[in-house]
Amino acid sequence: MSAKRRKKLKHMVTKQVNINDLTFKAVDHKSPIPLYHQIENDLRGLIKSGQLEPGDILPPELELSRVYGVGRQTIRMAMSRLATADVIARQAGRGTFVKLMPDQMKFYLDRSFTRQIADMGMKPRSKVIDASTAVIDQSSPKVAGVRLGARIFNLTRLRLGDGQPIGLQSTTILADLCPGIETFDYNKRSLYDVLSNEFQLVISQIAHAVSAVVADEFQAKTLKIKVDDPLLLVKTNAFLDSGHLIEFTTSYYRADKYEYSTTHIFVG
Repeated sequence: MSAKRRKKLKHMVTKQVNINDLTFKAVDHKSPIPLYHQIENDLRGLIKSGQLEPGDILPPELELSRVYGVGRQTIRMAMSRLATADVIARQAGRGTFVKLMPDQMKFYLDRSFTRQIADMGMKPRSKVIDASTAVIDQSSPKVAGVRLGARIFNLTRLRLGDGQPIGLQSTTILADLCPGIETFDYNKRSLYDVLSNEFQLVISQIAHAVSAVVADEFQAKTLKIKVDDPLLLVKTNAFLDSGHLIEFTTSYYRADKYEYSTTHIFVG
């Protein structure tokens, strides 16, 4: 870390922000973009515009819930995403404050396919290939924290940008905490939107494992590439704010269409 950055961290002043001093963008309840995503983007905009500065303590969740006209769980989901992205930080007895952005080159790891594709200037879409319920048995993938006999919902989707195949995702949801999860149309609905808004389940931590593989016959046909073309393999485990595992996903992305990266804030 540079001496200049170390000095900034040491002398960063925190101050409580009055919610009436901020200009919030109203959420659109009819938009296909999840409410928590709209709020996350709006808060990012407030930070980018300078209305919220490094060290500023954000208004409490209840106040944000009131001003946006949404439930507290939706606010918590937006805040969790910002915290995971190292945009904000929470400290007991201090509140939630805006973090100092790194002066190193930035790399981004975005868990949301919809947002990632939109950032590329394309229109995201999903096509459900399989949606089925089952229980975890001896033949199921071995994932820490998953017990035999647990009810699960398996969802396989082709992910597209501007109508072009980009990724193939196989997701398993532990269904005991979200009964009826299989009844929604995931050609039109975001899975995380359903978990947040229909079941009030907040995903607060996601672990990724990224590697490179080559396409097999099914993947090549589905993604409209050639057998043995390079793919980016991303294995994801998602956890609730309670610490419980809720979802694990295996994704195969076309290496020529998708770039995966991460953000680190260096503090020493």
